[in-house]
Amino acid sequence: MALNAKDYINDLIPNSGAIQAINDDFRHVFQELHLWSFYETVKTNLGVSQALIVEKDSAILGLPQEHVHLLNADHRHVCKFKDNSENNYITLRNAFASTIDQIEKEWLASTRDEYYASMKALTEYLGQGDMPDNDLANLLDQRMDGTCQWFTDDTDYNSWRTGAKDASKVLWLTGQPATGKSTIAAYVVKQLYDCNMDCGYFFFRHGDRSKSSVATMLRSFAYQMALTNPRIRSEILSMHDNGVAIDADDERTIWRSIFLTRIFRTDFHQPYFWIIDALDECTNLNCLLPMLARIDKSIPLRILVTSRPSSVIQTLILQERLHVLYKTLTVESSYQDIRCVLEANARFLPIDDPTACEALIARILDKANGCFLWATLVLKELEITHSEQQIQEVLDSVPGEMDSLYTRILDTMATVPRNQKLAQAILRWTVCAVRPLTVEELKEAIRLDLGEIIPRLERTVESVCGHLIHVDGSSRVQLVHQTVRAYLIQNDLTSDFAVNRVREHSRLAEVCLQYLCSDEMKSSRFRRRGSATRTAKKSVFADYAAIYFSEHIVRSSSSSDEQMARLHKFMDTNILSWIEIVALAGDLYFLTQTAKNLKAYMERRAKYRSPLGQEVHTVSSWVSDLIHLVTTFGRSLLISPSSIHFLVPPVCPRNSIIYQQYHEYPRCLEVVGQAELEWDDRLSCITFSECQVLAVACRDARFAIGLSDGRIILYHTSTCQEAGNLLHGTDAVRFLELGSANTFLASGGRRNVVLWDVIAGTKLWEASITQRLLGLGFNESDTLLIGTTVANCTKFWNVDNGHELETLLVSDQVEDESDGYQRPPSHAEICGELNLLAVGYRQRPINLWDLEDKSFIGQFHKSAPDVYPGPLLVAMVFNPNPDMNLAAASYQDGDLVVFDPWNQRQHAISEANAHVLAASPDGATLATGDSNGTIQVFDFETLRLLYRSCASDLDVRAIVFASNNVRFFDIRRDHCNVWEPSAIIRQTDSGDGSSEYCSEGIMPDVETSEARPWGDDETMTAMVSDGSDLLFCGKENGSVVVYDTKNGQQLQELYTHTTQTAIIILTWNLEGNILVSADRSSRFQVRKLSRLASGLWIAEEPLINQSIGQALRQALISSDGKMILLSAISSDQIWGLDGKQLATRTVAGRQSWRWINLPSSPPKLLLVTDGEVQHFDWQTLKCDHLPSTLNTTLGDRNHPPIANLVMSSKSSLVCAFFREPPGRQSRARLRLWTFLMKDEQDQGVKDLAEFDSIASNIKTVIGFHKDIGKGSIVLVRRDGIAVFHRGLEFEERFVMQKGGHVRNSEPKTYWSSPTLENHIDSPRAAYHQWERE
Repeated sequence: MALNAKDYINDLIPNSGAIQAINDDFRHVFQELHLWSFYETVKTNLGVSQALIVEKDSAILGLPQEHVHLLNADHRHVCKFKDNSENNYITLRNAFASTIDQIEKEWLASTRDEYYASMKALTEYLGQGDMPDNDLANLLDQRMDGTCQWFTDDTDYNSWRTGAKDASKVLWLTGQPATGKSTIAAYVVKQLYDCNMDCGYFFFRHGDRSKSSVATMLRSFAYQMALTNPRIRSEILSMHDNGVAIDADDERTIWRSIFLTRIFRTDFHQPYFWIIDALDECTNLNCLLPMLARIDKSIPLRILVTSRPSSVIQTLILQERLHVLYKTLTVESSYQDIRCVLEANARFLPIDDPTACEALIARILDKANGCFLWATLVLKELEITHSEQQIQEVLDSVPGEMDSLYTRILDTMATVPRNQKLAQAILRWTVCAVRPLTVEELKEAIRLDLGEIIPRLERTVESVCGHLIHVDGSSRVQLVHQTVRAYLIQNDLTSDFAVNRVREHSRLAEVCLQYLCSDEMKSSRFRRRGSATRTAKKSVFADYAAIYFSEHIVRSSSSSDEQMARLHKFMDTNILSWIEIVALAGDLYFLTQTAKNLKAYMERRAKYRSPLGQEVHTVSSWVSDLIHLVTTFGRSLLISPSSIHFLVPPVCPRNSIIYQQYHEYPRCLEVVGQAELEWDDRLSCITFSECQVLAVACRDARFAIGLSDGRIILYHTSTCQEAGNLLHGTDAVRFLELGSANTFLASGGRRNVVLWDVIAGTKLWEASITQRLLGLGFNESDTLLIGTTVANCTKFWNVDNGHELETLLVSDQVEDESDGYQRPPSHAEICGELNLLAVGYRQRPINLWDLEDKSFIGQFHKSAPDVYPGPLLVAMVFNPNPDMNLAAASYQDGDLVVFDPWNQRQHAISEANAHVLAASPDGATLATGDSNGTIQVFDFETLRLLYRSCASDLDVRAIVFASNNVRFFDIRRDHCNVWEPSAIIRQTDSGDGSSEYCSEGIMPDVETSEARPWGDDETMTAMVSDGSDLLFCGKENGSVVVYDTKNGQQLQELYTHTTQTAIIILTWNLEGNILVSADRSSRFQVRKLSRLASGLWIAEEPLINQSIGQALRQALISSDGKMILLSAISSDQIWGLDGKQLATRTVAGRQSWRWINLPSSPPKLLLVTDGEVQHFDWQTLKCDHLPSTLNTTLGDRNHPPIANLVMSSKSSLVCAFFREPPGRQSRARLRLWTFLMKDEQDQGVKDLAEFDSIASNIKTVIGFHKDIGKGSIVLVRRDGIAVFHRGLEFEERFVMQKGGHVRNSEPKTYWSSPTLENHIDSPRAAYHQWERE
């Protein structure tokens, strides 16, 4: 377009060149736009004349799919409207609305599957199957128009809502019970939504476990905030995708991992509101207020809380110095709302005179005294009267207090004897149920309880129970108010409808066990091939009975022999079906909680009955097994719940009750070989050769190990599989610390500190240090990295850029003040959660510092303050739970002391001889390790010993807990042990309130574990089958032995390499009975074996015993048994059996490769490298350059390296498995190739099928199904083998569609077998993934 004025005016002429050019350019970019063109139809008054300023042909574009509409206006008023009823306004509004609807439909059509998948993942990750929407809807339905408006019109409320200057961010509404606080909270939510504000809400409900804890509230808020904020949703989904596990019942972990380190770091485009109702009904409200008090003022979060007046809450608010604006719900505040309700319902009363009606309303208002519930119940009773006289009688007889009103209602219920048992049952289940039952669930419960079927229960409950019970909008049966529960469970209530909790819980437990023992719960003892899960229809009551029966048992009488008999019958018959139902629900927490409840029940029962007998043994044994099933097979049970019937029992310890009862199921998996007699609390042991393990850290989904050679190895917390590796440098890694968000990892050596992004596997920054580190840690929000050195200096680094911000100089305060000498510290402990630093000096008291304001707090003296020298400090740790305010210190004299770091008062002392200490993230337990390898676990607060493990191993160097508060890791010299003791799981307090029924329990015995010592020299390092029932196995000590797969026992030792180093390669040739073994020192041996009549093998003298001078990666024997291929990283060599080297091929730069024999004549080799597939001659190692259709796909830059290559012995099929090494992106591919050797014109390797959709779930490829034979699987477990007979019978079929893609490819069991429809006579390829939790 021209720039001078005249040309510019000329360009505005219709159909000018400039306009035509603009229109032509626009035609190429408009396709994705929704176009609406509006034109004027009224001429504009120009003074002397009238005219259309923009004609229709100039106002529209004339493009396809353009919407054209007229507006009845001139040019001046085409976008001006008097009000929203004007026709032109309506036209534009409708155009916008229809366009937005169309855009939403198009967006949903293109992203529906992705959006639904992400929301499903979000729901499962945060455990939000039951949203508070129903509570909100029920309260809004109950609200009468015109009520609650006084609150939103209030000046203080509006100051809070708008964020007025100096206004508090927390508005606290208090009021007496049943005065309408919840309805006001619901109305505020509605008002905020109507104003297009972002809002989350939660309604606490006492007695409903799903709505009574802070952890549940926080997960609900996280879910609601993720719904409205895409950035928050992305952050939480990244946690899910990266395997960051959160403890659903640990509010501190949720607060730290989700809110502090993710949600509160997100940019908010407008304020976010939290509405928290009935906080006084929360079971652990003392955890919430410290969290609210520490929210940064810059975060635009405003909170409304409602509760009854509570001195406990007032005290907590004062302690935390929380700035709160209080509002009190007075009688006067409720007066107008109650009047509004009464006036709206007056038409249902038998009064025609308006004056009399007004007098009636005035009288009810006077007696209600501001109580909504009282007015509502009285109104319902008045609605069934028929005259003014009856109305007066009701009002005269109805008491003004709620308890007196409840008494009158119960007395009225007692006047109908035929309904009494039904009313008692409804009250029993409504008051004592762990969660509200649905109408259908209550129908089934009453059928089992009373033997009666109530067809219209939703209509019956209110009339039978005097309106104390109601059915909400979600068909849940609930009390009209929590005050009804408090009234009915009073110990001195004399009514027939009083709820004796111990008696009623016993009855509920009886009904639940009655169902669990029924035929409906029985499972078939015969496994049907191909049936992965049982789909038998279960009662609607099944889920409640299965999940919550133990909650009623633990709250019932422990002296009942009948209840014990029912419990024993259940565990002797249908317990596996029960475990399957719980696993199908997707949360194994209920198995753990059941074990905890039953243990408490049995300990309490021991006061009344002998702890001997078959019933006691069965129940006690299952308590132990349930805990171990979760820790050992938890992940597998969630993937395949039905595996509990036929896969899990045979692999359990021989003395476990699940093995003894169920390992002989028909056609069940059979396991022979190395087997444990008892459950092992040590789940795994990770060993490192030629280096020492110096540091360990764990947070959420990862744990990290620091080595003396400068490497850092990352592992998945749940599976203990390697997840990546980092290189700190040449310096040993002595400190490791993972950040709260599970994204940052800090590593420290003698000369530097490095910060890593563990997700990307990249170094963020590095800082040099001149003095040796004593401690390293993050602050609570992961914005600062803190390190303390031997120079009495604490440094603070900015996590974002590594800049050193400031320095805190510490010292032994009392001593330094006296003589000016600054003694170097010997210990330092940093606690980011508490912002505390502890510094220990040799034989001096512990100095405590506040890192937030850089101030000295005080000194803790184990002995008297004036005693010097004091005992030598050995180790120290803070309790990370801010509600406990505790720390622990261990001294050289053997004492373990717990004290308060703020006032330096001692709380507990015990003898432990501990050298290292670690606290669980929830602060409940304290683990110690000593120089003899013994680990002890204490209750942190009382130092009561919970568990002891005598590993008969090396000195424990460090201990760290996983985020689940149960699993922990210890490091000793060259290895790391993984522990998960069942004793800790049972001791973990879930905060569910069940302890109030267990106060009579006896002190449990301390559990002691004797871990089986590993024979490191006997560790299996290689394995190959001889083609029969025997295995050749190589060991760490250089020996080659023979195992029998029939019984899993070692038969003989064949020979030993003189180097006595680990055998890393074994290759066998059945044609010539040739065995090749190679060790870690690059030496290989070739031996011919002879078989005796007894079936044993004899090894002849070595045909070859040589070293090739470089580490071997693969050995292969030709099909005729006359030549051997040795492959190292820089060369490939062909050897003859006479010891002569026949051919050599030098290579450079390859990272991954695999050789394989091809069934051809003359013999050929197939080599798969990073970029291509090549064919070689066996004798010359010359490349044949046969045609291949694979090179183009293998040459892809994103193609993962080859991991495994297997060929069928009876056909020309090749299975190639590609996978990234641990720590990189989890890219994997699984391909099936065919090798053709028909003639010179048609030969080479061609694609047959791809199974990439399941490749990421595969660990390794075993072989082809028909080649394996009897379907047995052999696993090496350290120094022995375990043989799984009939293992490959447990399979799941995947049918390949045209194009090689897989249908039904989500694996539900451990094994999967594809059936290839488009290739005749092709064997089924078997893929196997076996992981030990």
